Amino acid sequence: MYDKMKDSMKPVMDMAEINKKTTEKLIALQSGYVSEFVNASLNQMKTLAEVREPKAAVELQVKYLKEVESKLTDVAEKEMAALAEAKEQLTELVEKSVTDMGDVQNMPFMAELQKFMKPMDMTGKNAK
Repeated sequence: MYDKMKDSMKPVMDMAEINKKTTEKLIALQSGYVSEFVNASLNQMKTLAEVREPKAAVELQVKYLKEVESKLTDVAEKEMAALAEAKEQLTELVEKSVTDMGDVQNMPFMAELQKFMKPMDMTGKNAK
């Protein structure tokens, strides 16, 4: 009984594991980005404090903002890749689970569930 229950819950546990790994990856990417951003901002402030000419300060600021944008774009692309990978894994898992279930009509509990889920006939006697 326990083994049967454990086997039936395996797809759910696999989904949870995929979600956990994806979340960990996203958190690591965000943590790394925030850390780099804070360090780069501090370095930029130090650099700007030493500059005496406005033109040089503007040029340094433009360069800094381009670097920040580049890093942000890189992190966003990595996050999207992680999410796409998770989606692919979850889709495969669901498809495999549905295939493993086989024909729904051969499962009495699914047939009962389908009866329950059918919308009520609102045009019949009960519609009055």
